[in-house]
Amino acid sequence: MEAMIKDMTDGGGVYDKEYYPFIVVPDEHIVGIPKELLMLAFSYARTKFYDLIKLSTWTDEQALEVSQTSLVMLLIGSENLTAINARKRLIIQNPETASLCQEFRVTTVILCSRLQKHSKSPLIWNYHKHIVSSLFSHFSRTSTYRERAKYIEDLCKSELQTVLVAAEHHPMNYYAWGYARWVFAGIYGSLLSSPSARYYSVVFVRKYIESIVRKIEKWCFLHASDTSAWSFFQWVLFMYVDCSHRDPADRIDDKCLLSKVVEVIQFATTVSLAHESAWGFVRRVVSDSDYVSDPERESFIRTINSYLRSRKADTYGTQVNEEDMSNKEKAMRQKQERILDNLRDKDVYVVGSCLNWIAVRTHLKNAGRINS
Repeated sequence: MEAMIKDMTDGGGVYDKEYYPFIVVPDEHIVGIPKELLMLAFSYARTKFYDLIKLSTWTDEQALEVSQTSLVMLLIGSENLTAINARKRLIIQNPETASLCQEFRVTTVILCSRLQKHSKSPLIWNYHKHIVSSLFSHFSRTSTYRERAKYIEDLCKSELQTVLVAAEHHPMNYYAWGYARWVFAGIYGSLLSSPSARYYSVVFVRKYIESIVRKIEKWCFLHASDTSAWSFFQWVLFMYVDCSHRDPADRIDDKCLLSKVVEVIQFATTVSLAHESAWGFVRRVVSDSDYVSDPERESFIRTINSYLRSRKADTYGTQVNEEDMSNKEKAMRQKQERILDNLRDKDVYVVGSCLNWIAVRTHLKNAGRINS
């Protein structure tokens, strides 16, 4: 253990006898378990766990052992269905709200951890979804509409933060963003579909979902290549428009939606050059006739075409007296020009593909061959 502790403390951890044998990193709110120690625990936990799951019922002491050993097995392997099923069985045996809350905290910590595969584990995300659904059902049985509204608002905020942390640790995290869709469509959608939501949906949506749209937009700008995040950004933007306008005719050319498209185009043409993810967002939103009218679509196409023409005309050669340059400086300059030329060519291809996709989609829509 002394050698393990030295390695961990050299890496920035803090060792304290109070937390032995764990390593604490206070600034990042992390508790580290030495891998060698976890493997020792696994060798014992595996044998004990498989002996316990053969029993038809568990005493309180045995249930505690199942909870501890299954957690060790999940920390070692994220796709252990047997361990997940055992933990579900524990909840069925003790369906109290306290046990659900404890399990909710456990799965949240695992999904937000820096373990390589756990933040993108479909098994753990589905189990976490099961826990949240059970908690929501328990709370809904005894709460008023106003209490349920506050609970859902807090739940959505905390779960979105969990998703953002998991997506930060594992980019292109399809399962995390898919879970986020379920939270807002299922949990939050149940609030809006209630008969009591007639006033609430108009006032609260503008305040809350619009703040979520801004938060996701900012996150996408910081993670320009994350296609799953951009896809969720488009989805939550459409959700905002749908909730803000009950009449489908009023959803076309929503000011917030149009302003977000303009901001993304500005971002894609200045900061995030040649990132197909941002242009994928643009083409999906602009080509959707349920949200963007033909005049606005033509305006966006003219803006994109203007940028495309300017990019095709870009040249990076500069008037430099090469006689005064050393061979090393000449090679460095040629390398930089090749990089810029490749970036320009890729940008032209991505933007051109975006325009072609919009044109084909619009043509098929007008021909009645696809639904919007």
